[in-house]
Amino acid sequence: MMVDIALEPRSVLAANVAKSKNAKSHSLHEHLIKFDPSADDHELLLRTAFGYNTLGMPRLGMSGNINYLDARVLQQFIMDNITPKKCLIVAGGVKNHTEYVELVKERLGDVLAVPEHHYARKSSEYIGGEYRTWTESPQTSIQVAFQSVPWAHNDVPAFQIMNELIGQANAFGAGNSGRAHTVVRDNGFVDTVSGINSNFTDSGLFGIKITGSGSHSADLLKVCIDQLNGLRQPINETELIRAKNTLKMNFMLAMEGSGDRLEEVARNY
Repeated sequence: MMVDIALEPRSVLAANVAKSKNAKSHSLHEHLIKFDPSADDHELLLRTAFGYNTLGMPRLGMSGNINYLDARVLQQFIMDNITPKKCLIVAGGVKNHTEYVELVKERLGDVLAVPEHHYARKSSEYIGGEYRTWTESPQTSIQVAFQSVPWAHNDVPAFQIMNELIGQANAFGAGNSGRAHTVVRDNGFVDTVSGINSNFTDSGLFGIKITGSGSHSADLLKVCIDQLNGLRQPINETELIRAKNTLKMNFMLAMEGSGDRLEEVARNY
């Protein structure tokens, strides 16, 4: 089934279906965003950091490009991406390994004859900036982030620990952690606080996100800056140990699922 999905010949009919589904996805997103104005926050952050290319491109694509989808475009995508050097076949819970390997060879053996296209993705370039948008919500949502490092960089563990130091907290819920808990407790105008820590192949972002009453926008921004500045100061040993242990616990919990373990193995391989 997976091979059929990936390698099915792209016809005019397939292109028309793609156009229709893409248009419906945009329509649904535009409808749902009315009920959750902050749903696009992460995407807008990436666009501000990297511009309208690479990591800054919209997750659903540009709505103006829908009509350009045709069989040729879809076929070209397959030829550029479904190639031997870009494919890694992994599986979990397979009872008969030999049988699985034979099945993969049978279904994907023909792919090996496809010549590798000289196609390389453009490296992302951090540009930074500021973006403001208006919503009908009485809340203000602020994100302050800076360029960090790619996921294979040696400093990734340090950023992970800093993210745990910030933690996350919700004024209307339990399970708060890190310094965010103190921020919510001491500032009645703050609704939520959380760290931002995203690592990609060739770049990354680190920062903090805060939401709260729109009448205290300036105060919300000050809290963000103060929390980031706090990471430049000496860290209490007890707090540092707590952050490390929390990170270990979250990692171990994430690895409980066979699907997560499989993805981790594939990514590192």
